[in-house]
Amino acid sequence: MTVDPVAFTIGNLEIRWYGIITALSLIAGFALAYFIAKYRKQREEEILNFAPFAIVFSIIGARLLHVAVNWSYYSKNFSYIFAFRRGGMAIQGAMIMGIIALVVFCRIRKIDFWLWADIASPGLVLGQAIGRWGNFFNQEAFGRPTNLPWAIYISPGNRPYDYASYEYFHPTFLYESIANLALFVLLVLMHRFYRNKPGRLPDGLILAVYMGIYSLYRTLIEAYRIDSTYFYSVKVVYIINFATIIAALVIANHVIKKSREKRISEENTG
Repeated sequence: MTVDPVAFTIGNLEIRWYGIITALSLIAGFALAYFIAKYRKQREEEILNFAPFAIVFSIIGARLLHVAVNWSYYSKNFSYIFAFRRGGMAIQGAMIMGIIALVVFCRIRKIDFWLWADIASPGLVLGQAIGRWGNFFNQEAFGRPTNLPWAIYISPGNRPYDYASYEYFHPTFLYESIANLALFVLLVLMHRFYRNKPGRLPDGLILAVYMGIYSLYRTLIEAYRIDSTYFYSVKVVYIINFATIIAALVIANHVIKKSREKRISEENTG
C-alpha cells in the first residue's frame, strides 16, 4: 500500500498530512497542559499566554537542530531548509528551545519555572506521540528491513539506496509513539501524586523524568533506524540523548536538594 502524503489540495496549494498531524499534536499538547494547570490549581490561562511563544520557538528549534545534524544534505539542497511540509524535525531541538522560551516567559510573568515545566511535560510527550504519525504519511523515520507481522511497506522512492531491494521495514515511528504514550501515562500519574500528596516531591522532577526516560528509549529505538546521522562513527542522536540524560540527572539532583534544604529550613524556623 502506497501512502499519499497529501491530504487534499486547495487550488495549487497542497495540504499535507504531516502539517495536519503536527497541528493536531500542538492542539492536544496545549489542551492537556491547560487542564493539568487547572488540576494543579494554577492559573490555566498562562498556558494560553505561553502557547504562541512555545509554538514558534519549538518549531524553529526542532527544524534548526534537524538541519544542523543533516547539514551535509541541506548544504547541497539549501532551498529545502525551510520546506517544513517535507518533514524533518528534531524533537530535542524543540525541547531545548521550548525550555528556553519557558524560562524567559516565567521570568516575565514571575511564576515558578519548575512547576510550569512539570505542567507542560505531559502535553509535550502526548504531542510527540501524535506527531510521530506524520512520519507514517511521509514514509520516514522507519527502521531496518524486517518480516515481522507489523512491518510497514515503504515505496521504492523512499527507501535508502542500500535497502532498495527490501519492501518492509520496522515502523520505528510507531515504536516511539507507543513509548511516548506510556511515558505520558506515567507523567499524568505523577501529577496525580503531586496533587494528592503536596510537598512530598519537588517541582521539576516530572520534567527530569520526562527528559531522562524519553532519551533512554529513544536511544534503544534509534538502534533500529537506518536514516541516522553520524558524528564520525557515533550516531548524533546518541550524543544528544546522553547529554539530555546528564541534564535530567542534574535537574533531578538540583530540585531534590533544593526541596530538602527548604524542608529543613522550615523545620528549624518552625
